[in-house]
Amino acid sequence: MSFQHSLSLGAATVGAFDALPAEDRFLVSLFRGEPEVRRDGDIAHVSGQLLSLFHSHGRRPLLSHSKSCNCVGADEAVFVQFVRLAADGQREDATLMALLMIRAQVAPIAVSLAEQLGLLVRMLARVDALAVPYH
Repeated sequence: MSFQHSLSLGAATVGAFDALPAEDRFLVSLFRGEPEVRRDGDIAHVSGQLLSLFHSHGRRPLLSHSKSCNCVGADEAVFVQFVRLAADGQREDATLMALLMIRAQVAPIAVSLAEQLGLLVRMLARVDALAVPYH
């Protein structure tokens, strides 16, 4: 398998965006770089650090689908699962997933950032669920 072919596998469709739970859709949107989901300062800061780490220390460039696409790509799905594992406190499994995407030296940093990001997204989802619209 050529390097170019392995690059394209990161964009292979593995699911449907609208079939994902809300928190996972939010994480995919962050991965895709959608500015409207970066409204929260802490989420924007932590996700920016994490994605910068993937960009600068990645084993290969990670691929995403367009912002309007209803598909979920392989790299997007792995990113979501990585963040979920870290936020659930499953650091060993999250580290193993990180090693698939980035160099070993920075994997522990990525896991810590993913844990923070996942917990922030969960907190935001709970706050949004409790929000009462004003009429």
